[in-house]
Amino acid sequence: MKRAFDLCVVGLSLAATACGPGLEPEVVVHPPRPTASPASSDSASSGGCPAIGHTEPLIVDWLTTRRSDLGLAMKEGVAVVAYDCTTLNLLAHCKLPGTYSYAGVTRNEKVIQLTNPAEMQANVPFGAAALSTAIEGSGTAAIDVALVPSGKMATTVTAATAQDLSGSCEGATHFVRTALLGAFAMAPGSRGAARTVEQVFAAVGPATASSQGGTASREGEVEACRGAKPNAQAPTERCHAPLRLELVPLAAKKAATVEPAAKAAEEELQKLSSPCLTGTVLSGAKCSSPALAPAHLCEPADSRACAAQCGKGDVGSCYHLGIHYLSGKDLPRDDARAADLFEKSCGAGIAQACYARAKQQLRDIQSGKVSPDGAGRAKVREFADKACDLGDGWACFSAAEWYLSEGPQAVLPKDPTRAVAFLRRGCDLGYGPSCSALGKMLVEGKLAAKDVAVAVGVLQRACEGGETEDCVDLGDILRKGQGASKDGVKAIAAYQRGCNLGDMRACNAAGSVYGEGDGVPRDVAKAYSFFEKGCPEKGFGADACTSLAGMYERGTGIPKDMARAAALYERACGSGGCLRAAEIWQHGDGVTADPARAFSLYEKACTQWGEKKACDAFGPLLERKDKERARSFYADQCTRTQDKAACASLKRLGGGTK
Repeated sequence: MKRAFDLCVVGLSLAATACGPGLEPEVVVHPPRPTASPASSDSASSGGCPAIGHTEPLIVDWLTTRRSDLGLAMKEGVAVVAYDCTTLNLLAHCKLPGTYSYAGVTRNEKVIQLTNPAEMQANVPFGAAALSTAIEGSGTAAIDVALVPSGKMATTVTAATAQDLSGSCEGATHFVRTALLGAFAMAPGSRGAARTVEQVFAAVGPATASSQGGTASREGEVEACRGAKPNAQAPTERCHAPLRLELVPLAAKKAATVEPAAKAAEEELQKLSSPCLTGTVLSGAKCSSPALAPAHLCEPADSRACAAQCGKGDVGSCYHLGIHYLSGKDLPRDDARAADLFEKSCGAGIAQACYARAKQQLRDIQSGKVSPDGAGRAKVREFADKACDLGDGWACFSAAEWYLSEGPQAVLPKDPTRAVAFLRRGCDLGYGPSCSALGKMLVEGKLAAKDVAVAVGVLQRACEGGETEDCVDLGDILRKGQGASKDGVKAIAAYQRGCNLGDMRACNAAGSVYGEGDGVPRDVAKAYSFFEKGCPEKGFGADACTSLAGMYERGTGIPKDMARAAALYERACGSGGCLRAAEIWQHGDGVTADPARAFSLYEKACTQWGEKKACDAFGPLLERKDKERARSFYADQCTRTQDKAACASLKRLGGGTK
């Protein structure tokens, strides 16, 4: 059978393996897991269609050719789509730099039934019109969709703007954050008549797979998916069809500030939010009208609604209710009740509930409520493993820290090997900070075997996910060729990503590469541009300011301007800048000498930043102005820094030494 979805997998166990074009200029990415919402004012809209925010439509109605296009788009970068109220179109020639990796997930198979046009539109927007026509005129017809997921493709890119795109991008509204893979079957059914997964697959038959796009279609094999492992690092044959896409809206503009993903509030990451369109609610695995939903996901903050929906059988609401009981904010604190609710939700496939139960158990052991025996620790491991296996990259990352903890509060025995496995999986699942932590371990070789070649691919994904420090580290490795192949072009791309995200060190590094022609053609104009970006009027970018000042001082590719150079040096005061600026003003190097300004700068560099050369120059100048103050200055320097020159000057002024 022809493969409908041409997969590209980032295997972190393979040196520098990656999908897509890698790092490119002008891409902004921000932390962490996108918060789902019915609508977003930042996302595009069309005509009378309201703006569509984060959403997760099924694509089981797509034609085989469209599936192949999706696979190709995900192989070449982050896939971009145009999504409105009636269509979902893949923009194959629109490019957003980034990569995807594959991770297996715990199988959670189910059958959902679509019974009306509104449900068709909310769940299978591309084929909604045709599917709705098939059941119109009948009060009993429905469409049954059997889903057998086995893994997902995920990118660490969590946010982007229209300015980050290139190519033919007219109408672009969202990018594909993740794609759930597995097997599916879709067939006409009878409203209210429940069928098993096997029955839906049997109703379609293998031969129908070649005629996808109608009311009956099928791809993949149930048994193949049931044989897939949650820890698989590559898709299973006959179980890699795309089932559902997680779509994140393109923001109208870049965020004013970028907070590191790892510092995102834990409670925000633990929330379950509905990915459904305005006017519909998440009921089980589908979006439906509130009037037709027997139970649906509650608003996380509404404890009464969560209690009501949990009572009706919605396990996501049970999880949120458990959070309310655990916090004791608007319900009486009841740890036992919370534990029961977490375990119930975890058993039904809610990854956040598994993690919450693991962390609750961990805290109970730390506080002495639960015995730190083997059984108590085993429960922590059981629920942490399950949360990670269910496909929550953040849970994998958080649990990894437990296996690296030491000291009296450590509950689990230190196990770096297990921690590395959790971080690797968290990275595969698209959680940038997990890639960051893993990359550092692989570079340092302290808690994991040193492997810089593998670290390059890991750090690239961390950089794509907005971890700017990793952009700099990646650029340094590629620039110097230490442990990996030297590549000036890729180094520039990494630095530029970090620079675009606001890391001034990255701007300076990119400018230095162009200024020196280190692995790329020398380009003074580009060097100047990066240095200027890394030395803003407001903010601190000492290295870039020093580099830019040097260009003005030497007249490198620009007219020599010593006054401008001195002003830029002053911005980098703590990095030797004030000293150089003071020298320029003292000696009148290309400027009218200004002794008072020089005196002030020497004093600042010496007293605030402790620069010895500045102190050596400041002392004699101070003597000429105020010998008594100079004597106190030398006494302080002699006592505090044991500077021989200061001690000698103090003795010369009759102050003696201590």
